[in-house]
Amino acid sequence: MNVNQETDGPVQPTLEQLDTWCEQALSSASSEAREEAERRLRYFFPTFSETQAELSDAYGISSGQERVLAVFPTIKGPADAARLMTWFLHQSAKVYSQTYVVRRLRTLVLNHLGVMADDQKSALRVSLLEAIREKGSEMPAFL
Repeated sequence: MNVNQETDGPVQPTLEQLDTWCEQALSSASSEAREEAERRLRYFFPTFSETQAELSDAYGISSGQERVLAVFPTIKGPADAARLMTWFLHQSAKVYSQTYVVRRLRTLVLNHLGVMADDQKSALRVSLLEAIREKGSEMPAFL
């Protein structure tokens, strides 16, 4: 994660960094590298459905006995996470990235579509359909 020296807070990683982390998370021979990449990606692409084990491994803040999942500051809820994931899906041409983000989006939508407002659901649907239209021939058939 990059740190902005002026605000001393996290900044959005580059597309190349996200692509690299997705590839590492899905294909690295090193379990440590896979876990580190997954931890970084969960911060930027939360599904708000993580298990307790995932929470304990993620960037988290201890809150007594519980751990609170830390997410990128611009993400306030599932709709914001979905927006960032669909942006990434539109931007990346890498198969590992598409595979990773589609898997995360699926989890997010299956678990939290009910809490999204109708306009957020509509925007998500339009964005996903546009991504499929734009990248359909590039995307692996299993997605």
